[in-house]
Amino acid sequence: MISHAQMGRADLHMHTTVSDGLMSVQALLDHVAKRGCLDVIAITDHDRLDASLWAYARRQRYPFEIVPGVEVSSAEGHVLALWVTTPIPTGLSLSETTAAIHAAGGTAILAHPFFAQMGEVRRVWGAYKHDPSYLVRAGLDGLETFNASVIIPGSNRKAARVAAQVGLAATGGSDAHTLDAVGMGVTHFVGNTAVDLRRALSVCQTVVTGRPWPVTAYGRFVADFIARRGHCLSDEFDLPEDDLEYPLADAV
Repeated sequence: MISHAQMGRADLHMHTTVSDGLMSVQALLDHVAKRGCLDVIAITDHDRLDASLWAYARRQRYPFEIVPGVEVSSAEGHVLALWVTTPIPTGLSLSETTAAIHAAGGTAILAHPFFAQMGEVRRVWGAYKHDPSYLVRAGLDGLETFNASVIIPGSNRKAARVAAQVGLAATGGSDAHTLDAVGMGVTHFVGNTAVDLRRALSVCQTVVTGRPWPVTAYGRFVADFIARRGHCLSDEFDLPEDDLEYPLADAV
């Protein structure tokens, strides 16, 4: 059996200043190159490909591989569109979004699907929370089963259980908005190239690990969020009434 140390490492979820990240695309690429701990990355800004395509065009300059991607705002959650180089329409249903990603030659991964403290997620998860097979019918290729930004880790555990239950690929991502959060969520796969990663996802043979953002990353994200939107995070990040389903003790 191959150990994690012998497998490729990918962080498939991160944001730059092109959307709501606090790091420029150049700073991100330089940081990953300096740390040398990732084989593949995907820059997935919200609904914009600018930074991802800028990085992809310069991929030969770096000792890691770059997957072009974007985090698409669908009507039923955020979908990571990986291996796409053209815009994906926003506001569509989950199945329509997945179909558009596939038509663009990409892979569709539902991001933080059970992030119970994120009001936006909770408002749209009705279709699949009690019927996980809905995710398969929607045509998804995988679920993000570890997102390093989630506040209560039971959300990640729920995603991992559902992915295993319905036979979808599992990915891990940092959802980094700051440099110190990059690499906090990792997708492990046999090989070390983007081609190897995509093959592993297609046959559901990935391993996911990670740890939460450092406190400093949360602090900078919250401060920037309030500065940009002029209100506290409680409008988007709050505790659901049935939070017992995601107990604090349910560690990753």
